[in-house]
Amino acid sequence: MKRNKIASLLLGACLTFSATSCNDWLDVIPQAQVSGDKIFSTTDGYESVLYGIYISMTEANTYGCNLTFGLMDVLAQYYTTYTNKSHLLYEASLYNYENGNVRDVIDNIWLGNYNTIANCNILLEKLAERQPEEFTDNHYALIKGEALALRAYLHFDLLRGFALNYKEYPDAMGIPYAESFKQRIHPQLKTKEILGKILADLETARGLLKDIDPVFYDNFKDPIYHFVQPQDNNDTFASYRAYRMNYFAVTALMARIYYYMGNNELALQYAKEVIAAADEGRFTFTKESDFTVELSKRDVVMQNELIFALEGLDVKSNFYGYDASSQNSLILLNPNELYPDADDFRKNLIGESTNNNKTISYKYAKTSNSTSNSGIIPMIRLTEMYFIAADCSYESNKDEAVEYLKKVRKMRGASQTVKTDSYEAFVKDLTTEAKREFLGEGQMFYWYKSHNLAIPRNGQDLQLTQQQRCLPMSANEVEFGNRIEDYLKY
Repeated sequence: MKRNKIASLLLGACLTFSATSCNDWLDVIPQAQVSGDKIFSTTDGYESVLYGIYISMTEANTYGCNLTFGLMDVLAQYYTTYTNKSHLLYEASLYNYENGNVRDVIDNIWLGNYNTIANCNILLEKLAERQPEEFTDNHYALIKGEALALRAYLHFDLLRGFALNYKEYPDAMGIPYAESFKQRIHPQLKTKEILGKILADLETARGLLKDIDPVFYDNFKDPIYHFVQPQDNNDTFASYRAYRMNYFAVTALMARIYYYMGNNELALQYAKEVIAAADEGRFTFTKESDFTVELSKRDVVMQNELIFALEGLDVKSNFYGYDASSQNSLILLNPNELYPDADDFRKNLIGESTNNNKTISYKYAKTSNSTSNSGIIPMIRLTEMYFIAADCSYESNKDEAVEYLKKVRKMRGASQTVKTDSYEAFVKDLTTEAKREFLGEGQMFYWYKSHNLAIPRNGQDLQLTQQQRCLPMSANEVEFGNRIEDYLKY
């Protein structure tokens, strides 16, 4: 993939709230040795900057660890971390965000995402100086659509991590929405205002990508074009669309956001659009044989059903303690309870480490001679759309809701028994299934928070306070940015 050729274009640490100029930012690209005007003088230059944005998202501070299998999954109580006082994230497992180690991790998430947002804004501002006809084919629309969608994605994860739950507190103060690189200070906005801006970016992105995105090509129905093989016309930039914020990734993100907001009608509409694309063969459920083949070839991330993923070349190294021998190992808590069905294919995605009897997830672990799924970081997967559709259709069509959940279980070889005695019982089943699917992907803490659910841990149900549900902004951000942390009121 072309990203390997532009690794030197990793974007520099230009904070959204700094006064760093664009040319200063380019100074931190030592191998590029180019000026701002030069890199933005060709289509290839714009494409390289966009590639760099994707690469920056794979760093350990954000989606290469802490926003996926690291901090966020520790908070969701997937691991035995709370039993190990020597673990780097032990205090995080207790929701003690004032601990120095934990604050460092949280601050780096904030800074990492806003750095990447700043780079999206640089790219968008430079695009505004050009005309679409100056670019190869439809690349102007692809670049702009993806940059807008990435800006929205990054803001949304910051919002649901650092702010109060929208469904309970829509008027609470949220986070700054950074729409310009040139603007030094971005005002903090209410949660509902932030969501309005996120959705506006996504609507624009969808309009730009609609019909021209290569995900609409017939050959995209062959999974090899998702991650492995370029388009037949050898347009590398327009290839590997599952690694990019493609049209269906934007649509799926909108389903995720409307679901978070409690707008079931629109969440269902967008989720169904993605499911329909899967029915056409654009995304496919993982086959049983891909779960059960020898470990070195096993599809441990279920890649053909990924609507959006990142390629993190260092993610396996970031999975610290993969062999369960270090004090910071990520050992699964009660793995037999996670996948209790003997025939559940997903049991093959976890297993004993290489040198002891501790059970770990194989999604990112270094396995002997493994060549499959190298560095793939799941960001949005197909089964999430089924969960959204199931929940959002329950009130109007319970039978349809049950079928959505049963479809996921059927494709995983698990029991298709679904509780329908009450909505609460159905959501409990849905939550259990989501926990099985999202292992290592950083989604479950947000799920518990947005559904106002207790977090299960070894027979206990942890009822978190609002302060425990919200990551704190850094002290400097609060002091010098005059930020309000509304969750402290509750």
